[in-house]
Amino acid sequence: MTTTYSLIKQAQDEAATEFGRMLRRWRKSNGWTQYTAKRWADEAGLGEVVRHSGLSELERGITKSPRSAVFLSLANLNALVHQGEFRGVRSRDLLAQLKGSQAICDEATGEPWGPSEFWACHAGLLLPPAWLAAPAANPAPVLSDDQAAELCTSWADQAREAARAADTGPAGLIAAGGFAPPRLRQRWSGVLLGIDSFSPQELAEQWDPEASEWRPAQWLTAWRESLIPAEPGGGGEF
Repeated sequence: MTTTYSLIKQAQDEAATEFGRMLRRWRKSNGWTQYTAKRWADEAGLGEVVRHSGLSELERGITKSPRSAVFLSLANLNALVHQGEFRGVRSRDLLAQLKGSQAICDEATGEPWGPSEFWACHAGLLLPPAWLAAPAANPAPVLSDDQAAELCTSWADQAREAARAADTGPAGLIAAGGFAPPRLRQRWSGVLLGIDSFSPQELAEQWDPEASEWRPAQWLTAWRESLIPAEPGGGGEF
Protein backbone atom coordinates (compact mmCIF):
# COMPACT_ATOMS: atom_id res chain seq x y z
CA MET A 1 0.00 0.00 0.00
CA THR A 2 2.84 2.42 0.84
CA THR A 3 4.47 1.71 -2.50
CA THR A 4 1.18 2.26 -4.34
CA TYR A 5 0.65 5.60 -2.58
CA SER A 6 4.20 6.67 -3.40
CA LEU A 7 3.65 5.91 -7.07
CA ILE A 8 0.36 7.82 -7.10
CA LYS A 9 1.98 10.78 -5.33
CA GLN A 10 4.88 10.75 -7.81
CA ALA A 11 2.45 10.71 -10.75
CA GLN A 12 0.50 13.61 -9.23
CA ASP A 13 3.67 15.65 -8.70
CA GLU A 14 4.82 14.97 -12.26
CA ALA A 15 1.42 16.01 -13.62
CA ALA A 16 1.51 19.22 -11.55
CA THR A 17 4.99 19.99 -12.85
CA GLU A 18 3.93 19.42 -16.46
CA PHE A 19 0.84 21.58 -15.87
CA GLY A 20 3.09 24.41 -14.71
CA ARG A 21 5.25 24.00 -17.79
CA MET A 22 2.15 24.18 -19.97
CA LEU A 23 1.15 27.44 -18.29
CA ARG A 24 4.60 28.82 -18.98
CA ARG A 25 4.39 27.79 -22.64
CA TRP A 26 1.00 29.46 -22.85
CA ARG A 27 2.29 32.65 -21.25
CA LYS A 28 5.39 32.83 -23.41
CA SER A 29 3.53 32.01 -26.63
CA ASN A 30 1.28 34.98 -25.87
CA GLY A 31 4.28 37.21 -25.17
CA TRP A 32 3.27 37.73 -21.54
CA THR A 33 5.58 38.27 -18.60
CA GLN A 34 4.76 36.67 -15.26
CA TYR A 35 3.10 39.95 -14.28
CA THR A 36 0.95 40.58 -17.35
CA ALA A 37 -2.06 39.04 -15.60
CA LYS A 38 -1.48 41.31 -12.59
CA ARG A 39 -1.28 44.45 -14.74
CA TRP A 40 -4.42 43.40 -16.56
CA ALA A 41 -6.32 42.68 -13.35
CA ASP A 42 -5.19 45.94 -11.76
CA GLU A 43 -6.00 48.17 -14.73
CA ALA A 44 -9.34 46.56 -15.60
CA GLY A 45 -10.48 46.01 -12.02
CA LEU A 46 -10.71 42.25 -12.38
CA GLY A 47 -9.77 41.43 -8.81
CA GLU A 48 -13.00 39.54 -8.22
CA VAL A 49 -12.67 37.24 -11.24
CA VAL A 50 -8.93 36.96 -11.95
CA ARG A 51 -6.61 36.31 -9.04
CA HIS A 52 -3.12 36.49 -10.49
CA SER A 53 -1.28 35.63 -7.27
CA GLY A 54 0.20 32.16 -7.27
CA LEU A 55 0.51 31.80 -11.04
CA SER A 56 4.29 32.04 -10.89
CA GLU A 57 4.39 29.31 -8.21
CA LEU A 58 2.18 27.12 -10.41
CA GLU A 59 4.52 27.60 -13.35
CA ARG A 60 7.53 26.60 -11.31
CA GLY A 61 5.78 23.55 -9.87
CA ILE A 62 6.02 24.84 -6.30
CA THR A 63 2.27 24.65 -5.69
CA LYS A 64 1.28 20.99 -5.91
CA SER A 65 -2.24 21.21 -4.46
CA PRO A 66 -3.84 24.50 -5.55
CA ARG A 67 -7.28 25.43 -4.30
CA SER A 68 -10.32 25.31 -6.58
CA ALA A 69 -10.28 29.12 -6.76
CA VAL A 70 -7.02 28.91 -8.73
CA PHE A 71 -8.62 26.84 -11.48
CA LEU A 72 -11.65 29.14 -11.55
CA SER A 73 -9.36 32.15 -11.90
CA LEU A 74 -7.45 30.52 -14.77
CA ALA A 75 -10.74 29.71 -16.47
CA ASN A 76 -11.96 33.30 -16.11
CA LEU A 77 -8.70 34.61 -17.53
CA ASN A 78 -8.89 32.13 -20.40
CA ALA A 79 -12.51 33.08 -21.15
CA LEU A 80 -11.65 36.77 -21.35
CA VAL A 81 -8.80 36.01 -23.77
CA HIS A 82 -11.12 33.86 -25.88
CA GLN A 83 -13.77 36.59 -25.97
CA GLY A 84 -11.23 39.32 -26.66
CA GLU A 85 -12.69 41.21 -23.71
CA PHE A 86 -10.10 43.79 -22.66
CA ARG A 87 -12.25 46.67 -21.45
CA GLY A 88 -10.59 48.79 -18.80
CA VAL A 89 -7.04 48.26 -20.06
CA ARG A 90 -5.45 51.70 -20.49
CA SER A 91 -1.80 51.00 -21.30
CA ARG A 92 -1.11 50.78 -25.03
CA ASP A 93 1.62 48.15 -24.71
CA LEU A 94 -0.51 45.94 -22.48
CA LEU A 95 -3.54 46.19 -24.76
CA ALA A 96 -1.45 45.29 -27.81
CA GLN A 97 -0.02 42.32 -25.92
CA LEU A 98 -3.43 41.06 -24.86
CA LYS A 99 -5.03 41.46 -28.28
CA GLY A 100 -2.52 39.03 -29.78
CA SER A 101 -3.18 36.37 -27.14
CA GLN A 102 -4.58 32.89 -27.76
CA ALA A 103 -6.88 31.05 -25.37
CA ILE A 104 -6.55 27.38 -24.44
CA CYS A 105 -9.44 25.57 -26.12
CA ASP A 106 -10.75 22.07 -26.61
CA GLU A 107 -9.21 20.86 -29.85
CA ALA A 108 -12.39 19.09 -30.92
CA THR A 109 -15.04 21.69 -30.04
CA GLY A 110 -13.07 24.93 -29.97
CA GLU A 111 -14.60 25.77 -26.60
CA PRO A 112 -12.27 27.49 -24.12
CA TRP A 113 -11.07 25.44 -21.16
CA GLY A 114 -13.07 25.96 -18.00
CA PRO A 115 -12.20 25.17 -14.36
CA SER A 116 -12.76 21.43 -14.81
CA GLU A 117 -10.38 21.22 -17.76
CA PHE A 118 -7.63 23.12 -15.96
CA TRP A 119 -8.11 20.91 -12.91
CA ALA A 120 -8.08 17.72 -15.01
CA CYS A 121 -4.86 18.79 -16.72
CA HIS A 122 -3.25 19.55 -13.36
CA ALA A 123 -4.29 16.10 -12.15
CA GLY A 124 -2.86 14.42 -15.24
CA LEU A 125 -6.27 13.39 -16.56
CA LEU A 126 -6.25 15.72 -19.57
CA LEU A 127 -3.33 16.36 -21.91
CA PRO A 128 -2.40 19.90 -22.98
CA PRO A 129 -3.50 20.83 -26.52
CA ALA A 130 -0.98 19.98 -29.21
CA TRP A 131 0.26 23.56 -29.59
CA LEU A 132 1.20 23.59 -25.90
CA ALA A 133 2.68 20.09 -25.75
CA ALA A 134 6.21 19.64 -24.44
CA PRO A 135 8.94 20.16 -27.05
CA ALA A 136 11.94 17.90 -27.36
CA ALA A 137 14.16 18.03 -24.27
CA ASN A 138 17.78 19.16 -24.42
CA PRO A 139 20.43 17.76 -22.04
CA ALA A 140 22.21 19.97 -19.54
CA PRO A 141 25.61 21.36 -20.53
CA VAL A 142 28.56 19.77 -18.75
CA LEU A 143 30.26 22.34 -16.53
CA SER A 144 33.59 22.41 -14.75
CA ASP A 145 33.90 23.76 -11.21
CA ASP A 146 35.21 27.08 -12.57
CA GLN A 147 32.37 27.37 -15.09
CA ALA A 148 29.76 26.69 -12.42
CA ALA A 149 31.32 29.35 -10.19
CA GLU A 150 31.41 31.84 -13.07
CA LEU A 151 27.76 31.19 -13.82
CA CYS A 152 26.80 31.83 -10.21
CA THR A 153 28.89 35.00 -10.15
CA SER A 154 27.12 36.21 -13.29
CA TRP A 155 23.72 35.69 -11.66
CA ALA A 156 24.89 37.55 -8.55
CA ASP A 157 26.11 40.46 -10.70
CA GLN A 158 22.79 40.63 -12.55
CA ALA A 159 20.89 40.54 -9.26
CA ARG A 160 22.94 43.34 -7.74
CA GLU A 161 22.41 45.47 -10.84
CA ALA A 162 18.66 44.88 -10.69
CA ALA A 163 18.61 45.65 -6.95
CA ARG A 164 20.46 48.93 -7.55
CA ALA A 165 18.11 49.91 -10.37
CA ALA A 166 15.06 49.17 -8.21
CA ASP A 167 16.69 50.64 -5.08
CA THR A 168 15.87 47.55 -3.02
CA GLY A 169 19.21 47.17 -1.25
CA PRO A 170 20.40 43.84 0.24
CA ALA A 171 16.86 43.10 1.40
CA GLY A 172 15.85 42.79 -2.24
CA LEU A 173 18.49 40.15 -2.88
CA ILE A 174 17.34 38.20 0.15
CA ALA A 175 13.74 38.44 -1.06
CA ALA A 176 14.86 37.10 -4.42
CA GLY A 177 15.64 33.82 -2.70
CA GLY A 178 11.91 33.28 -2.33
CA PHE A 179 11.60 32.60 -6.04
CA ALA A 180 13.46 29.31 -5.71
CA PRO A 181 11.82 26.12 -4.40
CA PRO A 182 11.66 26.05 -0.57
CA ARG A 183 14.56 23.60 -0.16
CA LEU A 184 16.88 25.83 -2.21
CA ARG A 185 15.85 29.31 -1.08
CA GLN A 186 18.65 29.77 1.43
CA ARG A 187 21.27 28.52 -1.02
CA TRP A 188 19.93 30.72 -3.81
CA SER A 189 19.98 33.78 -1.55
CA GLY A 190 23.61 32.97 -0.75
CA VAL A 191 24.44 32.75 -4.46
CA LEU A 192 22.85 36.13 -5.15
CA LEU A 193 24.66 37.67 -2.19
CA GLY A 194 27.95 36.28 -3.52
CA ILE A 195 28.66 34.12 -0.48
CA ASP A 196 27.73 30.75 -1.95
CA SER A 197 27.65 28.93 -5.28
CA PHE A 198 26.18 25.80 -6.82
CA SER A 199 28.42 22.91 -7.80
CA PRO A 200 28.31 21.48 -11.35
CA GLN A 201 26.35 18.51 -9.99
CA GLU A 202 23.80 20.76 -8.30
CA LEU A 203 23.38 22.83 -11.43
CA ALA A 204 22.85 19.71 -13.52
CA GLU A 205 19.82 19.00 -11.32
CA GLN A 206 18.57 22.53 -11.96
CA TRP A 207 18.61 22.38 -15.75
CA ASP A 208 15.28 22.87 -17.52
CA PRO A 209 15.57 20.51 -20.51
CA GLU A 210 12.44 21.87 -22.15
CA ALA A 211 13.39 25.55 -22.01
CA SER A 212 17.10 24.79 -22.48
CA GLU A 213 18.08 27.07 -19.64
CA TRP A 214 19.06 26.95 -16.00
CA ARG A 215 16.21 27.16 -13.52
CA PRO A 216 18.16 29.68 -11.38
CA ALA A 217 18.11 31.98 -14.41
CA GLN A 218 14.32 31.58 -14.45
CA TRP A 219 14.12 32.40 -10.73
CA LEU A 220 16.21 35.50 -11.34
CA THR A 221 13.99 36.60 -14.23
CA ALA A 222 10.83 36.09 -12.17
CA TRP A 223 12.25 38.19 -9.33
CA ARG A 224 13.39 40.98 -11.66
CA GLU A 225 9.95 41.11 -13.25
CA SER A 226 8.36 41.31 -9.80
CA LEU A 227 10.26 44.53 -9.10
CA ILE A 228 8.21 46.42 -11.70
CA PRO A 229 4.85 44.58 -11.83
CA ALA A 230 2.67 47.60 -12.41
CA GLU A 231 4.84 49.63 -14.73
CA PRO A 232 2.67 50.72 -17.68
CA GLY A 233 5.52 50.71 -20.15
CA GLY A 234 6.48 53.24 -22.76
CA GLY A 235 3.22 53.11 -24.68
CA GLY A 236 1.39 55.56 -22.42
CA GLU A 237 -2.32 55.40 -21.63
CA PHE A 238 -5.52 56.08 -23.51
